[in-house]
Order: sequence, then structure tokens, then C-alpha cells
Amino acid sequence: METGGSTTPAAGGEQGVPLRIRRTASFRRWYAAQRDAGNVLLGASPVWTTAAGNESGAVFFWALHVRMRVGAEDRVKDNEVVISRPDVSVVALYRPGPSLDETVVVLVREFRSPASTSDGYVHELPGGSSPGAPDPLVQAVDEVAEETGLRVDPRRFRAHGSRQVAATVSAHHAYLFSVEITDGELAWLRARLDRPLGVEADSERTWVEIATYGEIRAARLVDWATLGMLAEALKPR
Repeated sequence: METGGSTTPAAGGEQGVPLRIRRTASFRRWYAAQRDAGNVLLGASPVWTTAAGNESGAVFFWALHVRMRVGAEDRVKDNEVVISRPDVSVVALYRPGPSLDETVVVLVREFRSPASTSDGYVHELPGGSSPGAPDPLVQAVDEVAEETGLRVDPRRFRAHGSRQVAATVSAHHAYLFSVEITDGELAWLRARLDRPLGVEADSERTWVEIATYGEIRAARLVDWATLGMLAEALKPR
């Protein structure tokens, strides 16, 4: 973790943004969106960064305290921190049922330190990110294989676009995909529910879970963001 970093000459408030943050795709997209909306970065100071878990030294998470002129309101807002990370690819694997609530969904269970759940785990759709990922679809295919063990042909993935996941917390986006799996694939996954998966080198250990959409809602099994992504992925075409 670091609290600063070198900068190169830049205009206006961008001068306070360390070069390694300015180089990230997540900062460039956030900054472009703010400028396109007519807002002006008046000042910025780094709060912290964390590096990716590889030898590149690339920034993974970053946080900036910013001073923004809100163009549409002609006022300055300077009491917030912008946090971001690389975009994620998320995949809803499902088997249609007689009704929406009977549709079967594949989740992964993983211990994540921020979880404030009854079991200390997050229950979510397969997904993730890596700095410099070549393409959201490629990332999606790889994440499904890593976290569920199932390798799916990319041509079967249906894209639902990207949105911010928690707009008041982080600037990053999630690219949502869905795949209708077969009865055979569902049976294959059910037979492996007790097998840990994930990338141990990244301290990632995932477990496949299978539940109907109705069970997910009734048991409050996932967070609001995941429930929203499922609503989008499972809606009638």
C-alpha cells in the first residue's frame, strides 16, 4: 500500500493525481465521464493504492479525495473519496424452470473479508477481473472455468452490457453475461459441490452453490447488486 506517488505535468486538478493512478483504465473512464458531464476536477489527493497480485506493480485498487465543480449545479463538492478497481466480468449460469422462481442458478460461495453475512461468506455469480484483461468476454469465460470448473464455449455467452455495481462507493463497472446451461452441465456441477476451486495463488477459494431464483430471493442469499444482475439476465427475451 502507498499514500502517494510520482506525477508528471498535468492540467488543473489532475496535477494531484499520481501517474500510476492516471494510467489505469478505471481512472481514465471515470475522469472522461466527469468531463463529458460538464464537471471539473479542481483538485485531488491520493488516499491509498493497492498493487495487483503480480510482479507488474500495476495499481489494482485506488482511492482519491477529490474536489469537484458540479457543472449542472454551479457548486463545488469536496467531501468525497472516489474509489475504483479494474472492471469485472460477471456470469449468470442458469437452467430455465417452469417459472422464473423455479429457474436454477449457479452461484459461488467465497470467504471475503468485507462480508457482513451470517456465515461470513459472499454468495455471488461467478466473476472477477484482472488488470489488463484482454476482453470482458474472455475474462468471463476464464472466471467461470476458475470458479466453477466448467469451461463454456464463448459463443454461448449472451452479453447484457455494463453498469456500475455500487455507484456511491466505487467507479468500476461490471460486464454482465448469461449462459443457459444444459441438464448435463447442471448435473456435472451438482456432483462437484464439495470441491474447492479458484486460484490459490490469489488466495481465492470458491465453492459452487446451486439454488432456484425463488430460493435466492427468499433466503436473502445474495446482495442487492447480484439480485439486480439476475433480474436482468433472467428476464424474458
